[in-house]
Amino acid sequence: MVVKVAVIGAGIVGLSVAKVLQERFPNLTITLLADKFSPGTTSDGAAGLWMPFLLGDTPESDVYAYSKDTWDFLKELWNSPLGGKLGVSLVPCLQTSDTVSSIPSYSDFIYGFQVLKREELALYKKPQWKQGYRFVTFTCEGSRLMPHLMEQFRRKGGNVVVKRLECFEELASDFDVIINCSGIGAKELANDLSVHPIRGHIFRIKAPWQKSILIDDSDVGNYIIPNQDSVVLGGTHDKDQWDTIPRKEDAKFILEGCTSLFPSLEKAEILYEWVGLRPGRSQLRVELEKKMIDGKPLTVIHNYGHGGSGLTTFYGCALKVANLLEGILTSEDYLASKL
Repeated sequence: MVVKVAVIGAGIVGLSVAKVLQERFPNLTITLLADKFSPGTTSDGAAGLWMPFLLGDTPESDVYAYSKDTWDFLKELWNSPLGGKLGVSLVPCLQTSDTVSSIPSYSDFIYGFQVLKREELALYKKPQWKQGYRFVTFTCEGSRLMPHLMEQFRRKGGNVVVKRLECFEELASDFDVIINCSGIGAKELANDLSVHPIRGHIFRIKAPWQKSILIDDSDVGNYIIPNQDSVVLGGTHDKDQWDTIPRKEDAKFILEGCTSLFPSLEKAEILYEWVGLRPGRSQLRVELEKKMIDGKPLTVIHNYGHGGSGLTTFYGCALKVANLLEGILTSEDYLASKL
């Protein structure tokens, strides 16, 4: 019995699903379909900071599980000889906020987590900061990791199709299972009105002396995230904004805000600015849906709504997808339908 699986979407979420499924189910026929591939995806433009962000009302237990599994995967890559080539780095981080909240659950496994004392926070001379954490975290540059995942997928016999899909019905006659990793495209593809863009505007600059991350989670805050060949300055998180043209007022906010935090960045060369649309949703969706199309049963596993956490949760979500698929393939009803 040959089971044909289609994975929709070739960002970090779709590619990681394809990788995990090939490893877990080597006899499956897997086809990856998308209209955009690296270097043209949102994952390519992202700074790749490992930190849960913009996940709406996703249950904390799910955020923890997906993020922890992804952390463990990044740790494995970082410890491998290919870690640097694949864009995985370990970087010290300072996270601040103008409000006081509970300590994040991931503090029990990330490296060196510390709560800043009031006198430590005061040294930064930012009176609006009421809370701060210090820790070491990963950055994972999608533009480096995704070509590697694609190469692995092709080498193991995976099929790649360049196609923009309008509905699942287009694939129903050719596939038994569809994995929907379409990101913001799920708004139309899955007819999911809770999917929305979260517009992000960033600059990339040349500042090799900047070796640490600063995330200001204040209501109006900036972030500075070094990657291997550039530093990302941000940013915005404008809900329901589809415009991808840089705005002068955002550019002013980003550059002035980031240079006020680190004045040495004023002399950095600006490489380019970029606007991307994060795939927001009320909750991250990783779940099974069974459809009937023209009298044929079709199984869809949804995996979208990652907000600003695609590169924080991708591998954990891929493992969940694989578990759901395993449950389908080993169920009595499914086996009986294939006799």
